[in-house]
Amino acid sequence: MVAQNHQYGDNLKRLLEENEDRLMKRILDYAVQYGYAAYTSTLQEAWRLSIAGLTGSIIEGLQKYNNIPELIPEEELEEYPVAMFGIVEAERHRERGVSLNMFLGLMKYYRQSYIDLIRDEILDLMLRESYELFVNRVFDRIEIAFCVEWSGSKGDKAIHDLQISNRMMTNEKNKYLTIFESIPNPVIILNWAKKIDNMNFAAAKLFKKNISPGSQYYCLNRDRQLEMEQRLDAESAVDPSCFGGMGSAELLPWLEGRIDAYLADNLDTVVFEEEVHRSDELYCYQIKISKLLDVSGKFDGIIIILEDITSLKQALNEIKTLRGILPICSYCKNIRDDNGYWQRVEEYLEDRSEAEFSHSICPECFRKLYPDYDIDVK
Repeated sequence: MVAQNHQYGDNLKRLLEENEDRLMKRILDYAVQYGYAAYTSTLQEAWRLSIAGLTGSIIEGLQKYNNIPELIPEEELEEYPVAMFGIVEAERHRERGVSLNMFLGLMKYYRQSYIDLIRDEILDLMLRESYELFVNRVFDRIEIAFCVEWSGSKGDKAIHDLQISNRMMTNEKNKYLTIFESIPNPVIILNWAKKIDNMNFAAAKLFKKNISPGSQYYCLNRDRQLEMEQRLDAESAVDPSCFGGMGSAELLPWLEGRIDAYLADNLDTVVFEEEVHRSDELYCYQIKISKLLDVSGKFDGIIIILEDITSLKQALNEIKTLRGILPICSYCKNIRDDNGYWQRVEEYLEDRSEAEFSHSICPECFRKLYPDYDIDVK
């Protein structure tokens, strides 16, 4: 048993916090390699949150325990934050139809990801063994909490069937959430109170550059994350990178009038163009607003799709066309403009198009003007 000190805890804390992306990649590799990825989230943000939760539990353990947190018979798990993480996760995953053996199997690879990091980075043998033992005991407590929570439910056939059904629904949700996040055009969903319900990755990037796919679905401001919010203090409960619950007037003030008109007219779909100043630049969007197609009324709201047509507009503005009947002199070939002035053809076309002229001579005129020269003119 190794006594703790501030440096011991700070070093392990720093190692874990600085390697979040590395831990996330390692567990993803394990999940794909051993077949767990087929039953888990397809979005990186969900994996990042799981690593953040486990790292937070280990850090809480460093702050609470003076020594390696060995296991005690008849321990009251609810008194320990580390175990509480396991209880909350057990409740959430059981409700989603994940079986205990599947969940514990994946947790073994989460544990292995942390052990791999320690073995790769800590050269001192005694310190490495101490860190490994500490992390192992934290995971042991979390897994014991899983089992205690899971054992409170009856493992009969009805529950087993429900788990299978829930697992299928979770996979279906993950599929369509991935499709939604992958749509290249910004898509924003509002409820009938004109508050942001969700938006895809392309839309979120309009308002915040450094943001991850799935950030708006998994952010703490959403109702589905209330169990996590309750564990946070009031100041940290609101995620500044989450736009869920924000009013459209606050996030989309340039579109508020159009949204009000659409709702007032009770239309199915409207399409229009709108110019928007963003980051000191002018953008032009083709915008479509439609109702959510839900006859039950459970998901009442509207969907807004933005298509950036700035480049198209710029290209069209640069194109100059000549239309209508052009009065042209049958002798000198000058053209009369809209103000009644006669111009040479070259001048008229140069003023009204991007064309430029260089003068040459056609073969027929060359033969008429220079009959004595035997030159092939093209």
